[in-house]
Amino acid sequence: MAAIRSNFSLKALLAIGVGVGISAAGLAEEARAPELADTTTTLVEETIRASINNKDWDKAIQGLDAIIPKVARDSYDESYLNLMKAQFCFQKEKTDYHGALVSIERALEISEKHPNYLQGTQKQEILWNAAQINFQEGAATKDPKQQAAQYARADKELGQWLQGAKTFTPEQLYFISVLYFSRGQPEDSAGVTQKLDRPLMEKALYWTNRGLHAAARPRDTFYQLKLAELYQLERYEETAECLELLVKMKPDNRSYWQQLASTYLQLASAATDKHDERTAYSYNLRTILTIERAQKLGIMTTPKDNYNLVGIYFNISQFSEACALLERGLEENTIERTQANYELLANSYQQLHQEDKAVATLMAAAKVFPRSAQIENEIAVVFQSVDKSKEALEHVKACIAKGGTDKPYKDWLFYAYLALDLKQYDAATKGATEAAKYPEAKKEAAQMLEAINATVLDRENRLKAQ
Repeated sequence: MAAIRSNFSLKALLAIGVGVGISAAGLAEEARAPELADTTTTLVEETIRASINNKDWDKAIQGLDAIIPKVARDSYDESYLNLMKAQFCFQKEKTDYHGALVSIERALEISEKHPNYLQGTQKQEILWNAAQINFQEGAATKDPKQQAAQYARADKELGQWLQGAKTFTPEQLYFISVLYFSRGQPEDSAGVTQKLDRPLMEKALYWTNRGLHAAARPRDTFYQLKLAELYQLERYEETAECLELLVKMKPDNRSYWQQLASTYLQLASAATDKHDERTAYSYNLRTILTIERAQKLGIMTTPKDNYNLVGIYFNISQFSEACALLERGLEENTIERTQANYELLANSYQQLHQEDKAVATLMAAAKVFPRSAQIENEIAVVFQSVDKSKEALEHVKACIAKGGTDKPYKDWLFYAYLALDLKQYDAATKGATEAAKYPEAKKEAAQMLEAINATVLDRENRLKAQ
């Protein structure tokens, strides 16, 4: 049976709500102490005032690049000018996030030596912006080492920001969750997948739960992130509980139903691996009920979904229900009409000792696949099993006429056996003779011919005696 799977990806999570909401307002604030040197102020006025008035941000940045090396290293003036440069990077028509980040992080580096240079809300906003830009650039890069480094810097800056944060918006809570989720995921470096960082993933889940409780109607993105975190932590029971809530809230969401069925199926598989058949049976039933609930809403009604449902019924030994669903699906074309599916249904009916239904199924398959020799052979096998050698022989003949199976010598031996059973000795001889042409069947065909000749001779002797 095809497994129902679901996939949670980082790219999808980034696409549904994580953006860097950069604001330059905080960067424009002047620190109240210390003050900018008069010489620096004059230099700025003379060098870039005209560029600012003309909103020529590239030229203003070039001017600052010329001024910054002239001020004292690690001074308040250098910190201030770097923040001004970051502001200009934000003001450009095409925002230069990387240039802004370099300048912001230089200002933060200076503030570590001189804590009074950046204070209060200004420092908070600078730290928040730096964390967001580092995360955004890390998510965009294809270099695992660079990504890890930028995520680590974002984590450090976020940690400093959290020390001064008192309240959180849903957007902030979401960003915090995604940052920890991204860092906690198994890394894939040079084709080698590293282990999950469980503490970081647990941390992500903590902040996601805070986000879910921060609003009366949380965004779907929080639920999707929580599902991804629970999945990574292999907490499938909680995943199922979360999905049950989501299908109640949004019953028309196809993805939630598919994920719920997949989760129950995964729980069933895990229980089977532990030889806990009772629990596996329970979860298989929940999978069935999930699919059937979804189908009442017009969801999960594809041929693949229907076939999966049949497969689960087979897995829990509910053969009658599985056969009924498969037969109806083939008749109504809601399950793919493949030869294998017809054969599965026929074999299932045989397991239930319903050979008449097995024959009817194979006869229907013969109409759909009129050139199939294999189907004719299987019909013959069923007829033989209920002692209907005459009907079986007719279908073996049809099998041979359609080119035979992948082992034609077996078809001829079967032909010979049935003909002998029906006392059609000439036909039996023909079958054995044809089989003898194949090296694999020479010995068995010779024995068959010997048996046929012995039977014929015995029959003639008895006639003479009479």
